[in-house]
Amino acid sequence: MLKKLCLIVPLIISPTVFAGNAYSGKDYCQIKKEKILQQMEYAKQYNNMNRLAGLERALSNVEAHCTNGNYRANAEQKVADKERKVAKRQAELEKARVSGKAEKIAKKERKLREAEIELDEALGRL
Repeated sequence: MLKKLCLIVPLIISPTVFAGNAYSGKDYCQIKKEKILQQMEYAKQYNNMNRLAGLERALSNVEAHCTNGNYRANAEQKVADKERKVAKRQAELEKARVSGKAEKIAKKERKLREAEIELDEALGRL
């Protein structure tokens, strides 16, 4: 189980690390526009007109409504949510430890590690 987790965690974390490096120095709205434009090129390349129409609407929404301040506020809210989840998982783990059931303790430890990974990812988006 631990070996599987050691293999899975880098796969989960590495795309976010590499994505952050590719767009360093750019603002959130510009990054979002670039990603949509890239997807639009793929849709054109494969003649996917339905996808292209959806992406055009998405681009229009980004241009009309996207602000970096909104992104920051949303990211901070997600971090706060993940911090609460970690605290909850820690409390559940302590309760499981009191019970003394090894299987229950292992399950709660796994859930705590998952919550900590989610928190780290949310912090990376700030």
